[in-house]
Amino acid sequence: MATQLKPAPTNLLERLKDSSSATVVGVLNQMGYRFVFMQGVLPLRPGSKLVGQAVTLRYLPRREDHVVTQETRPSYAQHVAIESVQRGDVLVVDARGVVDAAIFGDLLVSRLRYRGGAGLVTDGALRDSPYLRTLDFPCFVRSAHGSAHNAWHFAMDVNLPIACGGVLVEPGDILVGDDDGVVVIPGALGEEVADRALDQESKETFTRELIDRGASINDVHPLTPEMLAQYQEWLKSRR
Repeated sequence: MATQLKPAPTNLLERLKDSSSATVVGVLNQMGYRFVFMQGVLPLRPGSKLVGQAVTLRYLPRREDHVVTQETRPSYAQHVAIESVQRGDVLVVDARGVVDAAIFGDLLVSRLRYRGGAGLVTDGALRDSPYLRTLDFPCFVRSAHGSAHNAWHFAMDVNLPIACGGVLVEPGDILVGDDDGVVVIPGALGEEVADRALDQESKETFTRELIDRGASINDVHPLTPEMLAQYQEWLKSRR
């Protein structure tokens, strides 16, 4: 059995839904974290938004002496990972960047969805993509492919640190994804990142309103002390 993670606070995940991946990346960069944005991992269905806590699954190259039988299937890492996902979790799959076979397809995604999972992220491929694009369930991938996972992969480990899209992902980290891609927030930083990201999103909304009224970018980016005072009045008016 996979170790069950302590669930991330629901209010934390809800607050992060109001922040873009770009804003979260900027906040983490300001905090000294540079290697947090996955390379080449994008939503299968454009417009998807993903926020959730990482449950990790690691695939390794297939080898002939590693096989799954009917008897061993319940203890196979792929199935253990699926059945360990709780409400608000995102299954993050290290596929080593291989896109010549899918990690799995519609049936296991449907099970993730039924269990209350918040989404799926992999640096590999998914199959059954035409159907998956009809679901209101965020899947972030590098590609789609029709072949089953055992053409290239064997699932080995659940809830250990993995690499996905060139980024370290540890169980319990928080992922935020949108059309720009996926960013990984170290679990211990979730609350601080959420606070900073919401503040940044609010300031950017204020700044866009100024620009839409004709302000020069040189006058409002970054906000001057005078503009920050105006921003505080703007905030009061919106409460």
